[in-house]
Amino acid sequence: MRRISLEFLWTSFVYAMANGPYRYPAGRIIVFAKEPVAGHVKTRLARDIGDEAALHIHQNMVNETIEMASQSAVAKLELHVSANLQHPLFQSIAEQQGIPVHLQQGSNLGEKMFSALNESLDNASYSVLIGTDCPVMSADYIEQAFHALDQGQDVVIGPAEDGGYVLIGASRVESSWFNNIDWGSQRVLEQSRQALISSAASFQELQPLWDIDHIGDLNRWRLCQ
Repeated sequence: MRRISLEFLWTSFVYAMANGPYRYPAGRIIVFAKEPVAGHVKTRLARDIGDEAALHIHQNMVNETIEMASQSAVAKLELHVSANLQHPLFQSIAEQQGIPVHLQQGSNLGEKMFSALNESLDNASYSVLIGTDCPVMSADYIEQAFHALDQGQDVVIGPAEDGGYVLIGASRVESSWFNNIDWGSQRVLEQSRQALISSAASFQELQPLWDIDHIGDLNRWRLCQ
């Protein structure tokens, strides 16, 4: 019978404490979320259902995205918010899930995503950034992104059906990938592809998913439940 040394047990304990029960302990999941303020979230959807109803949906989607990512055990999780770190929703998430909450840095979405990924990669081998607008995002989908990065891809993208993307992950990052992008338009994905190609970055695309932006998207989500 093989004897296990105290040194081996101690090393294993230290490793487990440092990495946690994650399938990709060298990775990070970054969740981007807007501050929940009526009239400032889900504004296109609010045209059909009203500001308060849209706010309620936004809050639910933030909570459900965090819960899904946290329970996935794929990688360590952190929340990056647009404003107001002290908002009760963000504080509740931090306390219940035990995750750090950071303020997004930058003047536009591209700068904010670059900053979050760049900072995260100081302490991780690869990072995956998602938003809270995609109700069909799953732990398996996020794991597919980490697998692509673990296999050597510089970047992985989860396309959105509307021409944007619902996920971006990277093992390295360049600011040029996020410059001159028409954020919020149907050209985001194609412009991002061209930026990656121009910088000779290797990348992989996952299966396209969809966001909740309009009443039709909301109805589609309800049919999926």
